[in-house]
Amino acid sequence: MTRAAKLALFITGAVVLCVVAACGVALALRDWVPGLAGCADITAPTKTAVSTQKVRIEQLWPRLAPVQSVHWQEREARARSCPEIGPMDYVMNGFAVVTAERAEELAQGTVRPSASASPSPGPLPSTAAPPQQVPPDLLPFAPPDPTWVDIGDHLLLDKRSATVYFTRTTS
Repeated sequence: MTRAAKLALFITGAVVLCVVAACGVALALRDWVPGLAGCADITAPTKTAVSTQKVRIEQLWPRLAPVQSVHWQEREARARSCPEIGPMDYVMNGFAVVTAERAEELAQGTVRPSASASPSPGPLPSTAAPPQQVPPDLLPFAPPDPTWVDIGDHLLLDKRSATVYFTRTTS
């Protein structure tokens, strides 16, 4: 083997070693480099824990009040990126159990906001397909074998269990 061939082989080996070392360093530093660039922590949770705060649901959907129990969760609508491409949208999903009387009013399309008010017409209910993507954390709170009726405003009602499935997207 000539001296030029040995030199070329040595240089090629050194370049390959440098590339492998650079890849190893990049893998070792990948978790904290986005923080140096000002990006959000990618290890932060992208969803909240399941909440049972009835007041917030009654504020967002006053026609459901009085809510007996509620289980809801918020999650980020898309995967995080670095740098961020724009403000994050959030999706809220959950199940609210209402009184049997309120479920009947919702199913008939009339809802009384208070005991002294007369019924007001609401959207006409129609049968609806089941929710496509109920978050796994909320599945234990879903009614068994529901028959969903669309009562408008992104609300689905299972009259038998007086359970309302809700979904809401915010920016």
